[in-house]
Amino acid sequence: MKPRGKVEKASPRASDRVPPRINPLRWLLWWILLFFALILFYGLFAPFWFGLRLAAWMAEFRARRQRARLAGQGY
Repeated sequence: MKPRGKVEKASPRASDRVPPRINPLRWLLWWILLFFALILFYGLFAPFWFGLRLAAWMAEFRARRQRARLAGQGY
């Protein structure tokens, strides 16, 4: 028998719960960090990566030319 005056609360399902609101300052911080991360990636890392790939391509091209030249000399 249940005691009088006490009402049992039904536990809400996970899908029925409302997520807590996010503080607007956290949203602002998120967008600022995202902005600087994109600037860092596209402004610094991508050109550096393309420069490395260009250097590797040039080194391979020079090595192939040198191999072809040496093969023509009978080595």
